Amino acid sequence: MIQRVVLVAPRGFCAGVARAVALVEWALATLPHPVYVRRAIVHNRSVLARLRDAGACFVDDLGEVPAGAAVIFSAHGVAPSVRDQAARRNLRVIDATCPLVGKVHREVRRFADEGMDVILVGHAGHDEVIGTMGQAAGVQLVESVTDADRVRVANPDRVACVTQTTLSQADVAPILKRLRR
Repeated sequence: MIQRVVLVAPRGFCAGVARAVALVEWALATLPHPVYVRRAIVHNRSVLARLRDAGACFVDDLGEVPAGAAVIFSAHGVAPSVRDQAARRNLRVIDATCPLVGKVHREVRRFADEGMDVILVGHAGHDEVIGTMGQAAGVQLVESVTDADRVRVANPDRVACVTQTTLSQADVAPILKRLRR
């Protein structure tokens, strides 16, 4: 018997991304256009094109959003400085941050407030990593096993480690193993 396997493309989204896309769709149906979205709501060109065609205006910087307008923060989350900028510009924020990313942000702040050195395993320049690193001063980014060898902490008994939520356990495992040593 011959079986056929069909790979679906694009693949489905996690619940956080599905929620973020649904929030943009809600805003497009409810708010005056254009609907401003800070950065790509999700890393999927076809979804972004569909939302853009429906009236979403993707911006890299809040300075591109008219004062007083609504803006949606992407599933990747933002640093507190971005929230502060939105408040100063009187923007109506619709926060589409993935709940798991939000949990990582809260944990980073808590660990830092407890005086721990915080290590983030992730990819430099990724929107989620930028937002997570902005949660507290001194967060150290580790992208590889080699980076793990360069980590310096004040007290090895007072270290916390978080990871970019989009990384697989297989990608993170060798880095965590090195950090534990």
